[in-house]
Amino acid sequence: MLKKVLLLASTFFIASFLFGQEGSEIKTYNLKVEDAVELAFENNISIKKSKLNLDLLKKKKNSSWNSISPSLSLSGNYGGTNTGTLDQWKDDKVNSSNTWSAGASVTIAFTPSLFTAIKAAKLAYESGESSYESMVRSVELSVRKSFYSLLYTKENIALQENALETARLTYESNKTKYNLGRLSELDLLTSQYSYESKKPSIDTLKNSYNNSLDSFKQVLGIPLTDKIELEGNLEDLINIKLDEEILNQNYDQIPSVKSLLAQIEAQKNSLQASRMTAWGPSLTASSTASLAGNDKTDDSSLTMNYSLGVRIPLDGYLPWSSGAMSIASQKTNLKSLELDLENARTSAAITIRNSYNAVNQAMAQLSNYERNVDLMQRTYEMTKNSYNAGSSSLSALQSAEENLASAKYNLQAQRYAIISALLDLENTLGVPFGTYNSLQE
Repeated sequence: MLKKVLLLASTFFIASFLFGQEGSEIKTYNLKVEDAVELAFENNISIKKSKLNLDLLKKKKNSSWNSISPSLSLSGNYGGTNTGTLDQWKDDKVNSSNTWSAGASVTIAFTPSLFTAIKAAKLAYESGESSYESMVRSVELSVRKSFYSLLYTKENIALQENALETARLTYESNKTKYNLGRLSELDLLTSQYSYESKKPSIDTLKNSYNNSLDSFKQVLGIPLTDKIELEGNLEDLINIKLDEEILNQNYDQIPSVKSLLAQIEAQKNSLQASRMTAWGPSLTASSTASLAGNDKTDDSSLTMNYSLGVRIPLDGYLPWSSGAMSIASQKTNLKSLELDLENARTSAAITIRNSYNAVNQAMAQLSNYERNVDLMQRTYEMTKNSYNAGSSSLSALQSAEENLASAKYNLQAQRYAIISALLDLENTLGVPFGTYNSLQE
């Protein structure tokens, strides 16, 4: 019996382990930036939560008329009395009388704020749509920036590893020269230090890359155990086409300005609601019907009641009343938002102009960084040949190596800065990402 129990337990454990392994299969994603964006659209938690809020606002909008929905009720009652002397109770000859009743009522109330409530629900839904779109764009911007940042870090790691390999080759060459008696021990140790000192920074950079990759997976909504391979490079991601027409915008279509316009529309509706509440009449209509009878007679009675009412508030006409103060407060808020709108238009114009100038300036500087790389490459090769010929010092060779690595790093940093600045510009304008940067094939 014990052997059977152990066998069954072992079988169950192995089956559970294999099932778990199958359920936690590791996926590998080969992603271009557009693939990463689509993955985030499908899985990102923030987008899903925003969609839930939008669906709720839609339900509220579709039911915003419910304040005039009739209030219906039904009621019923059954009861009675039993009376008699003690002897009658003993002989079960008491007098009993049972009654019953049933009723129904309907009430309808109409308030002057009905139309503003319906409009408020509609405006809230439109604001929710705008918030949802803003969330989607925010996630897309985050994905694109993170993707390019990871590419930048990945290429930086490759540059650092190339510099490490160059330093290693120099060290190996110097070790050979030292063994032949053609190089001093000091130069050998210096080249060894130059090689060994580069390793920690590469390890740190790789660790930073892996940490950023985990954060990127979280934004994409995929398990941290899945693997990601990024496709593309920064050099092929720059094909920018900007002209001065970008400065001639309808600023009311800029997302930041559109948001304020929506707030102003909602504030106007809120002001109208306050006015209707303070001054507008309210109407009510109700009707009830009741049917009653008893078990002693076959007669029953039906009673019907109805009423119509109107209420006209007068407090709102008093300048010190709460209604009047509410209207004054709403007017002040509306004027404040209108001032914010004027300032937002100016701020949008400044932001667009500054971003446009920054991108153009960075693009103009890019060719200088590219020429610097070519120059440092030639300088390094000439210095290396001169060092091997014995006419240049080790320090001159190391300086040339560092200058070449720095030039390549600066070039990559400039490319990433251009891409990032252009993404910010497109986000400010509210245009689809990639509008002003057609990827080179």
